Amino acid sequence: MKMMTGNKISLVVSSGNFKLATQVPFIDEVYIADAPYFSRGKKVSYSNFLKQVRRIKTGILFDVRGDLRNNLFLKLFAKKQIFTGYNVGGGGALLDVELPYVHGGHVSKRSNSLFNYLNLPDPVFSEYWNVDDLPCAPIEDTLLPEKFVIVHLGSGAQARKWPVKNFIQVIKGITPYFPVYVMGIESDLSADEITEISLLDNVTNCIGKFSMLQAISLVKKCTLFLGLDSGFSHIAALLYRKIVLIFSGTVSLEEWRPISLFDNQVTVIKEKVDCDLTTGCGKLSCADNICMTRILPDRVIKAVLKTASEAIAFNNSEVN
Repeated sequence: MKMMTGNKISLVVSSGNFKLATQVPFIDEVYIADAPYFSRGKKVSYSNFLKQVRRIKTGILFDVRGDLRNNLFLKLFAKKQIFTGYNVGGGGALLDVELPYVHGGHVSKRSNSLFNYLNLPDPVFSEYWNVDDLPCAPIEDTLLPEKFVIVHLGSGAQARKWPVKNFIQVIKGITPYFPVYVMGIESDLSADEITEISLLDNVTNCIGKFSMLQAISLVKKCTLFLGLDSGFSHIAALLYRKIVLIFSGTVSLEEWRPISLFDNQVTVIKEKVDCDLTTGCGKLSCADNICMTRILPDRVIKAVLKTASEAIAFNNSEVN
């Protein structure tokens, strides 16, 4: 939109995404809004949230979620000339302009209705996105191998996690062929699991060792990224990496899978279970979690080795 119109673009994000957002070159201003209802266990006060929302000042305010709670707080407290968005959660009456919402469409296309409202053509992501638009920070004094696989253990919700013992089995199956760098945060696994991963041959334990910007620079150079339904899987896609994604049944695959910037970029491993409602069960926490636990390590190992070989063959053909 900035390239089409030259208008100032502001972004509203949570505090966890603030540092990354402020370094994106085409974003002019970044506001923090830590909504308590999206905090996922982190204690966030409504009083602080209201102070953050009151700082927002813009011409057109577009809320991409369509959540009734967002509509209410943005309508009452943010400073704007036109408030537009979607009536997904029942808050359409709070909007100045209600945009048509396409159910089941990929998340990357949610802004299309705004472009149409502004009489702009639908954005073609691949025409405007450059891999260097995503900020990163180099990791000093680290010599990376020419080819390596990243295994990312984390996901923002318990229901989307895969057992760490399964990841360890996959890592053991990959290391005879590729060096493996393991990423995540310490809360993703136990102390014993961290120790076990650290002692594996041909494995570099990066758990909790790098900032987000440093981790992005690592992902940018990998041969293949293995991860869950998480923000870093989307980052890997934006960095044009081949991805193997272990996907839960909590949300719609068609809506939330990482964007594909080239053919066969994303390989999805997903188990169909009785409680999978296609559009997702919506759970953040699940005691059973069979949509993940029924996915076996051997299946993932085969997908990783096959996809990594394809990535190497593709890169070699590009060079030649």
